[in-house]
Amino acid sequence: MAIDNPNDTIGAILLGALASAVLSGTVTTQAFIYFRMYGSDDYKRNVFMVSLLWVLDAMHSSMAFASTWIYLISHWGDTAVYDFIPWTIALTVALTAVVTLISHCFFAHRIYVLSGLSWWLTAPILVMAGGRLVAALVSTSEMIDLRSYAAFVDRVGWVFTMGLSLSTAVDVLITVTLIVLLQRSRTGFSTATDHLIDTVTLYTVETGLVTSITTAVSLICWLTMPRNLIFLALHFSISKLYATSTLATLNARKSLRQRTQKPDDQLLPVISSLHATQSHTQRDRGDDMNSNLKSDQVVASATRIRMSRADLKPEDGSEDAEEPDERRHRPPDQELVPPV
Repeated sequence: MAIDNPNDTIGAILLGALASAVLSGTVTTQAFIYFRMYGSDDYKRNVFMVSLLWVLDAMHSSMAFASTWIYLISHWGDTAVYDFIPWTIALTVALTAVVTLISHCFFAHRIYVLSGLSWWLTAPILVMAGGRLVAALVSTSEMIDLRSYAAFVDRVGWVFTMGLSLSTAVDVLITVTLIVLLQRSRTGFSTATDHLIDTVTLYTVETGLVTSITTAVSLICWLTMPRNLIFLALHFSISKLYATSTLATLNARKSLRQRTQKPDDQLLPVISSLHATQSHTQRDRGDDMNSNLKSDQVVASATRIRMSRADLKPEDGSEDAEEPDERRHRPPDQELVPPV
C-alpha cells in the first residue's frame, strides 16, 4: 500500500474522529433525555439497552481518539505509519458492529410486533444482522493479526465488503418493511390515526435513510478507494448514527401517546427542519392559549370585585339613598377597576 499523502490517510482519521465526537454528543443528549423522561419506569430491557449503547459509544469515541494519538503523536514523522493498523482501529470496527446489531434487533422487534408476531418478516433481518456482526468480528481479528492495510485489503478485504453490504441491505429492508406495515394500518380517512401514521412513516424514512446512506457511502469509498482511509473516517460515524436513531425512536413514544389524545400536542423529537418548524408552531399556539387564559382570569377577577362592592351597604341612610342616582349619572369610564 504505497501511500505518501497524509491528507487522505492521517487527515481523514483526524476529521473522522472529530465528526464522531460531535455525533457522540448527540448520543449522550438522547440518553440523557431518555433517563429524564422514562428513568426506571420503562422496561428493564430498554434501560439496559440505552445504558449499553451509551457505554459502547463512549468506548468507540475513546478508541477513535486513541488511534488519532497513535498516528499524530506517537508516530509523528514516520511515513510507515500510513499503512499501520493500530489495535484501537480494529476495535472501532467491532464496536460499530455491536451497536449496529443492537439497533437492527430493536427495529426487528418493532417489525415483529407490527406484523402480528410474524417470523417470516423478522427472521431474514436477524440472520442478515448476525452475518454483519460475524463479518465485522472477522475483520477485527484480521486487522489485529495483519496490522497492515495493504495486507488486509488483499487477503480479507471481501469480508469487510460483505459486512458493509449486509448492513446497508438490512437498513433498506427494515425501512421498507416498516413503511409497508404502517401504510397497511391506515384507515383510508383523514383521521388523527392516519395523520399519526404519516408522521411515524416520515420519521422512519428519515432515520433509515441517514444510516443506510452513510453506510453505503462508506462502502463506495472502500470499493473505489481502498488505498486511502476516507472509508474509515466515514465508518467512525456509523455507530453514532445507529445509536442516535435507536434512542430517538425510544424517546418519541411519549410524544406519540400524547398525540393520540391531543391532536395539537408536540411532535416527535426534532431530527429534521420539518419537525423543528412544526414544534415551534405548536409551542407558539400553547403560549397564545396561556396568555388568553390569563386575560380571562383577570377579567373574571375584576368582575367579582365589582359585584362584591355593589353588595356592600353603607351605614348612613342618606348616602344609601343617593347612591343609585350617582351610579346612573356616573360615566362608564369612572367605574372602579382594580389595577392589573
